[in-house]
Amino acid sequence: MRLVYSLIFIVALALIFTSSIRKHSRLFYLIASIIATSTVIYEIFRLTSDIKLQGFIGEFEKASMKGNFSIAFFILVMFAGALNPRWKITKKLLGIRAEAAILGSILIFPHCIMYLVRFIVKLLNYKPITTLYIIYLIVGLIAFIIMIPLFITSLKKVRVKMQYLEWKKLQRWAYPFYVLVYVHIVLSILNDDKVDILKLSIYSILFIGYFVLKLIKALKNNKILLKK
Repeated sequence: MRLVYSLIFIVALALIFTSSIRKHSRLFYLIASIIATSTVIYEIFRLTSDIKLQGFIGEFEKASMKGNFSIAFFILVMFAGALNPRWKITKKLLGIRAEAAILGSILIFPHCIMYLVRFIVKLLNYKPITTLYIIYLIVGLIAFIIMIPLFITSLKKVRVKMQYLEWKKLQRWAYPFYVLVYVHIVLSILNDDKVDILKLSIYSILFIGYFVLKLIKALKNNKILLKK
């Protein structure tokens, strides 16, 4: 349910503060960077101590660590490009699509860094590592590598220096990125001792629903072009 709460929080934040996010994007990037850095510092500290955050702060940190906030922002970016552009909510999301992508990218760093650290710790302590876990890490690493140029070229200073067609071509890598993110999440769920069917269902509905909407939209656009 942490994803649901994170998604509700991020959607509310995006819709209520749309104008602020667009006008004061650097402030939001700074806040996201502070959250990401604090999460990494705490998680590293937690590896060497018994300290554990409780209550709301504990759940907030877990949502940051697990990448729930990041995924929520990416889901906004995804559906902004899949929903009817005439809808008011779509217009608001499209207005901050680049900012949401950047925030999602910043907030995924704690997840990537700490799972790499945990993998190294497992290797050093000769703990058993399953094939499924290795595949999960590899898929995540590939997705992260693809994300980096998408993240950089979403920055306004970089984007304005690129030719539109060149930028558009590079941004198409977002689609395999989304596929790999979904596969990474599914492998993560399957790698648990007990498969969380509810979590798997929620992620599947969101991601498969997005791909279906994009396919429908692409087919409609093709029909319009053929008529012309």
